[in-house]
Amino acid sequence: MAQHEDGTPFRVLLVDDDADVADVVVAILTDEEYLVDVLADTSHESVMAAVGKQEPDCILLDGAVGPEYGSSWAEAAYLGARERPIPTIMFSAHHGDVKEAQEEESDRARAAEFAAVLAKPFGLDDLLEAVATACGNSEQFKQTPAGDRERTLTLARRLRELGARDIRTSDRREWATFRVKDDDRICQLYWWQKMGLYVTGCYQDDAVLTPIGQFFELEAAIAAVMPDAQPAD
Repeated sequence: MAQHEDGTPFRVLLVDDDADVADVVVAILTDEEYLVDVLADTSHESVMAAVGKQEPDCILLDGAVGPEYGSSWAEAAYLGARERPIPTIMFSAHHGDVKEAQEEESDRARAAEFAAVLAKPFGLDDLLEAVATACGNSEQFKQTPAGDRERTLTLARRLRELGARDIRTSDRREWATFRVKDDDRICQLYWWQKMGLYVTGCYQDDAVLTPIGQFFELEAAIAAVMPDAQPAD
């Protein structure tokens, strides 16, 4: 069955700007009871936002716009290096890139660490085997209130380790206000689900919020708010 041990269905993100191919893949995978989301925009920002919002169990990643697999090589490497890695399947009609990925002899092929390589046109059994393999290697992301609470508690522990004080949190994913060590400003970090990113800022003495930035990864958001932070003694 296409599900985690707790019965939650595996979620697949298909990144492909070919609507006809996407329709076929969706039909096949949903028949096998996968949850499938489709993203036609292959830009880095769109992929990262979709990943943050959905936290899929695997990604079928088509090549970015261009004659070859292009920037999707780097995209796959990025996805594999996240705090929660996403098993990624190369999904491409560029047979030179497919061969390179299968042989794993180039630096970019090794960095991508594809969970599987699937050439277009693809066979039904090949698709199902690739997706099952990738999802089987995924770390489950619990999209539940209990999961949200645990992620915020983890954030609070991380901030405390870095010397933050006066930490205030919510049960929602992930929300915290706190003071940075040796700094009286109140800082704020929260997850913006609709946009799939973390938003950070600090309140000055006049209670005006000064934005710091928006980030796809939690560690990048923390580093922006606490650039000089060291683990607490």
